[in-house]
Amino acid sequence: MLGNHEALWTLWEVSRAGTHAAAAARLGITASAVGQQLKALERHVGVALFERVGRRARLTPAGAALVARLGEHLPALEAALEAASEAQRAVRGEVSLGGPWPFFRYWLRPRLPGLLARHPELRLDVRFDVPSRVSRLLLEGALDLGILGLLPEAPGLEVRPVAQEEFVAVGAPSYLKRWGTPRTARDHGAHRFIVFDADLAMLAPWWRAAFGPKEPLPAQVVCRVANLDEMLALVEAGVGLAVLPDYFVAPAVREKRVVTLTPEPGRRSARRPRGTLYVAWRKAAAPTARFLAVRDWLLAGAATSKEPARGGARPPALPPGR
Repeated sequence: MLGNHEALWTLWEVSRAGTHAAAAARLGITASAVGQQLKALERHVGVALFERVGRRARLTPAGAALVARLGEHLPALEAALEAASEAQRAVRGEVSLGGPWPFFRYWLRPRLPGLLARHPELRLDVRFDVPSRVSRLLLEGALDLGILGLLPEAPGLEVRPVAQEEFVAVGAPSYLKRWGTPRTARDHGAHRFIVFDADLAMLAPWWRAAFGPKEPLPAQVVCRVANLDEMLALVEAGVGLAVLPDYFVAPAVREKRVVTLTPEPGRRSARRPRGTLYVAWRKAAAPTARFLAVRDWLLAGAATSKEPARGGARPPALPPGR
């Protein structure tokens, strides 16, 4: 009987509607299709299930017995299907979101109360991680959505840009007093640098924007640490210079714990040192209402992240996927 599920539903509808035409209208098929399914079902079970009485179809005793058994199960199955459909349409349940902690602190955190107030049955599972692991967790299905500072080399992921940030070079006053404030590319190249990773994320785009693409990148990397807070702490301790997002160093600059470095104006390129943040998800992800609500909310942030905040101040720029 496993191959006759559709015919069983048709039998159930005909028993309730009374005619093939009425059942066909409920099922969204033609009356002839209803008749064909019932004939196929009768051939399968080997007995007549209906008999014609005028223009109506009346159940035979065998048909009535079968419908009685269906009545014990099909309504519950129909209710389960309807519940599953409603769950798909309702913004209810859990969505997992992964990305860099600074992003959540400076951009997501102020916006999350609005999202959760709009969808009171939504639950967020927020995890902090580096881009490579976020990409892997997305592909494995362990995360629904991710925030990345680098375009992933993964064809199974869909990505959309959500924000940009600007980079600045900073140094501690004590360090600059001891070693001097650099101006030219040659000056900067003689200094010690703290970087995020071996690819010189943030430093490389800032350097090329400041001095041009032909100027060799600085060679004195004294520490690689994949954490923005630790990078800034090492700068404040006088270990060396670093390039970081401007929003991130703003408090330290205001408190004069670090100083922003300005390259020679004549050597700057027309490009501004920027990075792009992306929202990513699996292409095969199930488009549930809760997933779409969170994804579209993140993407909507791209349209508002550059708008001035109240009082004329700009909201903080977004950090890269770090």
